[in-house]
Formats: sequence, structure tokens, C-alpha cells
Amino acid sequence: MLYDDSCHMHLGYYENGFDLEAVAFKRQSQEIWDIFFDFKQYGLKKPVQENELSLSGFGIRIFSIETNELDYNYGVKKFRKWLFNQRII
Repeated sequence: MLYDDSCHMHLGYYENGFDLEAVAFKRQSQEIWDIFFDFKQYGLKKPVQENELSLSGFGIRIFSIETNELDYNYGVKKFRKWLFNQRII
């Protein structure tokens, strides 16, 4: 998978004593952003996900968003929902 080096975004959740962040990268030649979360950095157990893409220093891909221009607020909302669904928050 190739990513556009000029297109990335930090998505954070900083409420209720949490300080969690994921990083979104825009795929080259596709209107898709892949969101990565580093479980190890936060001392969290990684869920079992076979063949999931990992990116050194950023963790594993937790989900993708199909859009050309990622809106920060939308990305944070999706990240927060993912954190809730994973019972992290």
C-alpha cells in the first residue's frame, strides 16, 4: 500500500482522562484514508485481526474512510465510535 506523504492527519480523543491518538494516511491514487492505531504505545491488547495491515511506528489499520478530503471532525467522530465499540473508552 502506498500513501501520499503530504496527506496525513492525527485524530485524537482527549476526554474523561484519556489521551489517545490515531493517524490517518491518504492512499495514493485512491480516495481512501486508512486509520492506524498503535495498541502497544498505549499498553492495550491488540484485537485478533488476521492479515491486517500494519505500518511501522503507527500500529495497525483499524478502519478506512472512503473520501478524497478527510474532515477532521468526521474522522474524530469515527475514531471515537471505534474506541467505544472496542470498549477502550
